[in-house]
Amino acid sequence: RAIGIDMTDEQITVAKKHLKTQMKVFNYSKPNVVLKKGYIEDLKGCGIKDNSVDIVVSNCVINLSPDKKAVFSEIFRVLKEGGELYFSDVFADRRIPEKLINDPALYSECLSGAMYIEDFRRLLREVGCPDYRITSNRKITIEKPKIEAKAGMINFYSITIRAFKLKDM
Repeated sequence: RAIGIDMTDEQITVAKKHLKTQMKVFNYSKPNVVLKKGYIEDLKGCGIKDNSVDIVVSNCVINLSPDKKAVFSEIFRVLKEGGELYFSDVFADRRIPEKLINDPALYSECLSGAMYIEDFRRLLREVGCPDYRITSNRKITIEKPKIEAKAGMINFYSITIRAFKLKDM
């Protein structure tokens, strides 16, 4: 079973359009996916119970959240012992200045919410995850001169991470 969560009706509608195709491809007589409208910062609001999920997968969503501590707290709340967080997102080699965090152009490019990798490491430790593994790390090339000028000396990376909920969490 899988639970798909998105904060927009549009993405839920897109996902629903593909349910029958997925059922056919995987030879299911009924969907194994439940789609819910909600926020990654509030998985409890989506009805997801403590210690009930084997794996959380996210692709370029966390950078859009203004409350990353809530995101990771919720993820590790719902993961079972031994459960895995597997996600890819945008990271930065330094903290993003406040004026850039609120810049609409950088937000639309998914850059303004990039996590400084050291802040991410500290945040994971704070929510009880002392270690993680980087499975891929690629520098992002900014091809729009105006965006590149705004970003200045900040380097952005697409990083894929695996983190596990250990027994002591």
